[in-house]
Amino acid sequence: MTSFSDTDVRLDLLRQRAFNLRWAEQPQEVIPLTAADPDFPTAPAIREAIVRYVQDGVLSYGPAQGLPIFRESVANYLRTRRGAPVDASGVIAVNSAAAGLAMVARQWLTPGDEAIVMDPVDFLFAHTVRSAGGVPVRWSIARTGALDLDRLESLITPRTRMLGLCNPHNPLGRCFTREELTAIGCLAERHGLGILSDEIWGEIVYPPTGFTSMLSLDEPIAARTVMVHGFSKSFGLAGLRIGYVAVRDAAVSARMLAASEHPSTVDGAATVSQVGAAAAYDHALPWLGEFINHLRARRDQTVEALNAMPGVRVQSPDATYVAFAKVSDPPSTIEDLVDRLRRDHGVAVVPGSPRWFGEGAAGHLRVCFATSEGILREGLDRMARGIRSIRAGTT
Repeated sequence: MTSFSDTDVRLDLLRQRAFNLRWAEQPQEVIPLTAADPDFPTAPAIREAIVRYVQDGVLSYGPAQGLPIFRESVANYLRTRRGAPVDASGVIAVNSAAAGLAMVARQWLTPGDEAIVMDPVDFLFAHTVRSAGGVPVRWSIARTGALDLDRLESLITPRTRMLGLCNPHNPLGRCFTREELTAIGCLAERHGLGILSDEIWGEIVYPPTGFTSMLSLDEPIAARTVMVHGFSKSFGLAGLRIGYVAVRDAAVSARMLAASEHPSTVDGAATVSQVGAAAAYDHALPWLGEFINHLRARRDQTVEALNAMPGVRVQSPDATYVAFAKVSDPPSTIEDLVDRLRRDHGVAVVPGSPRWFGEGAAGHLRVCFATSEGILREGLDRMARGIRSIRAGTT
């Protein structure tokens, strides 16, 4: 059983290996509560599966679509845990969920086509749309409250081809209900739009909230949905660069694979990574359950600490391990506030800048709490002292 304590966090290794705004890219004295990546080592069952595979010394090419053991593991997981009738033939292994987003955008969009994406939302949605030559169109959403479906429909033009969903939502921590997803799906069906559903946070959901996959909805909606998932958030496998694209129709999967660079070997997922990811679904779900229990306590710790800071308010996320806090009347720009917290107070967080999340993130900070209680406490204490000091004009 993993304790998820301070001693489980290998700071010596994180400072060597944890990049992307995290420990390896920060000064020694800075605590990063930045990129959504856990500080803890991944589950023993995953490590053991990788070691067994590698020690045999045979590391050959795998099939373009992915190893059978990987695709079967994913399909079984989706059927039994998500109620989505997906067969292994409907799964494509990709080298990260981000690569899955890009694959779908490239195949659905031609230059000038429009894709509706949420605002705020992770920057990869707009980035992959633009990389495919498309135009991202922003649909504003909030942490709570009814979705403005009339506004969503008003954004649809003759050039609209795709609707991108992030569920559970990064950075808001919102988990959309079956009724909400059905309403969105019916709208997409009415206008003939493809639905790209990024469900990478689907395992990090806190009771009593439940998660619904778009692929579990009725056939007319599921048939126009491509789901993208990965193993970085739930199992700490960002460095393995492994994810998948899943559909209910094997013929759709075959067409997507044929149109990709996988058959040419220009692109594709590493076999070692697929072995580790299959072990995650097959053997590490109990570890994940313990991790979610730990994260639920850290969520509550974070929300309480943030709401005690002057001018800072946050709603408790139903999912993900990030808190998206609003800063009222900041003494400077959010970017400058974040820079001063890092430089003068030893804690790094992510600003609600358009480059990260879109215009809808203005005035917010995102705090990742996927670490130990002690590290998180010290990071939040530094943040609180920094904000008080900055507001008082003493730094």
